[in-house]
Amino acid sequence: MALGIFVVSGWHDRIEMYYSNGLYPPLARTLRFLLGGIPFSLGDVLYAFVLLYILWELALWVRRLVTPGFSRAQKLRPLLLASIAVLVLYVYFYLFWGLNYYRLGIEHQLGLKNQRPPAAALTSLTAEMLENVNRTKAVCLGRQDTVMSQERLLESSHAAYRKLERRFPFLRHRQFSVKPSLFGKMGNYVGFQGYYNPFTGEAQINMRVPNFVLPFVTCHEMAHQLGYASESEANFVGFLAASHSTDTLMQYSAYFDMFLYAWNKLRQVDSAAAAALSQQLHPGAKRDLAYLHAFNRKYRSVLQDLTTTFYDYYLRQNRQRKGIDSYGEVTGWLIAFREKYGRF
Repeated sequence: MALGIFVVSGWHDRIEMYYSNGLYPPLARTLRFLLGGIPFSLGDVLYAFVLLYILWELALWVRRLVTPGFSRAQKLRPLLLASIAVLVLYVYFYLFWGLNYYRLGIEHQLGLKNQRPPAAALTSLTAEMLENVNRTKAVCLGRQDTVMSQERLLESSHAAYRKLERRFPFLRHRQFSVKPSLFGKMGNYVGFQGYYNPFTGEAQINMRVPNFVLPFVTCHEMAHQLGYASESEANFVGFLAASHSTDTLMQYSAYFDMFLYAWNKLRQVDSAAAAALSQQLHPGAKRDLAYLHAFNRKYRSVLQDLTTTFYDYYLRQNRQRKGIDSYGEVTGWLIAFREKYGRF
């Protein structure tokens, strides 16, 4: 089975047709239907249990290695069992979600081409995102509406996808299963704002990150639930959903995040233009940006660096050549979308 998965991973058109638009959607909806009603993150519990079990078994194995009286077969048996477990998890992961890394994806569905954008296109995109950030921030401050509750977060993100579906039916999202992560503050030291658990179908959201980033993070993880494994595509689909929302806080979160991606890309090719645009940022958005930077500095840790290194390697092994930097490739999708559709 594992060998079969490896072989079919090269058939991108067939994966798109028979897996991403065939087998995967009902599998994912079934998982969300069965486990979405559980009032806590089963995925977090599962990962915590597995981690503790691995540590326990590792301790027993080391003890067996240093204790006289055990045969060579008895010492090697845990390695054999671990290999079998890894193989089973590999098959489950790719059957229930991982093959989406090898689909044609949004490029095929919307007829877009993500190419390296010229400086002029990046400047235009950054300016547009800046305008939308300033506009939505001003509205939120004028209404004194600056904090999104957990209940509103879940309702607004679901409503955003329902509205997006009317424009792009293939982005239909059913069987809601988005849950606050149980790891909480610990997740900040690990360095995650949210994650999708392919073993349970749940989208986990770290509610301990700055509130203004949560709406976009939620829509991003819901995009993973739809089968967009690529981080740049999940960013793009999440942005489309959040920007289609009628909730201004949801819109602000999306534009704020996309402004940062576009601005960072622009700074690499035209630092003067990037500096000039950053000066035009709304004072309220500047405060949010300063708070986000301070938050990231506060929780920067060796554990986070190790996690980032591991995840970067993981992404590179799954068709995302730029690893962690692939998140920023969303700017290419945004520019290609604007050129074809004219508006978000």
